[in-house]
Amino acid sequence: MTLAISIAVVFGTLAASRFLIEWRRSRRRLQATQVPKNLVVKSARGVNARIFVDQDILDGPKANVINNTSADLVLTDDRLIVATRHGRMLEITAGGGSVRCTGPRRLVIEGERLRKTGPMKVRVEALVEDAEGWAAFASERFAS
Repeated sequence: MTLAISIAVVFGTLAASRFLIEWRRSRRRLQATQVPKNLVVKSARGVNARIFVDQDILDGPKANVINNTSADLVLTDDRLIVATRHGRMLEITAGGGSVRCTGPRRLVIEGERLRKTGPMKVRVEALVEDAEGWAAFASERFAS
């Protein structure tokens, strides 16, 4: 009986810690994409995404590898924000990047993120509903 209780406590602790980690990640994505609700044109929460960067980010995506993650995307009239569990990965404004649809539900967002060491190129490949609509709206406003 004691063994069964010990096993239940261990698995309960593991499940609770996993829940807390996932909650913290989703909270960080949500905080990184906060804009006034009346400005949001489109948003997508928790979409599957691949992040490509040309420089390593401490405790974040690594350079020259595929970084699979969940991402939140928020599109307003003047910017497109992409956030992951590492915070705001990319913010595109007029002339600052490109957004295009490469297939059904496939949205590719490219731009630069400023760092202390200089600009870092970021590419995000996300699976979103109505990728064509996202690309059309964004290309009107953010074409570089």
